[in-house]
Amino acid sequence: MKHLLKISCLFWITFCSAQTTLELTPQGFTPLEFKTPDRPMDELFRVSKSWAPYYNKKGYDIFEVTENSLKIEARVTNAFYSYNVGVKYNYDIVYTMKVVFEADKKYSIAISVKEIYAENVLLKTTVSDFFTEDGKLKDDFRDSKPVLEKTINKIVKSYTGYIAQ
Repeated sequence: MKHLLKISCLFWITFCSAQTTLELTPQGFTPLEFKTPDRPMDELFRVSKSWAPYYNKKGYDIFEVTENSLKIEARVTNAFYSYNVGVKYNYDIVYTMKVVFEADKKYSIAISVKEIYAENVLLKTTVSDFFTEDGKLKDDFRDSKPVLEKTINKIVKSYTGYIAQ
């Protein structure tokens, strides 16, 4: 019985980690496509709109709502960090997530980092600044990239799990 439980846990962990993840590129995050839950369109919009305050407790905005898409914008505190001369700096981001429900029972999520803040001060830095002109990650952002990816993937995983319920 213990072996069956261990095997079940292994499959569950593998299944949970198998979800496609977003990776940061010099152009931003590549959109992802998912199978749409079997619900009417108005129900998908209602659930999407109820996810926004559920996940973004400090505020959000839902805008550009059309018959098959919507955008959600919110701020995430401590979204990523960087080190400079051994000192850790935390950064907040404002992200915009566009959700488009397609007629072929699929939906896509495109997410972008609109703004980056350090201690409530808007920076001129963008995610494209994490990379050199030839697309290689700059050493200054070696620690930042995986943490920002984890934050963004956490947002997407929360949304997809919420509307699938």
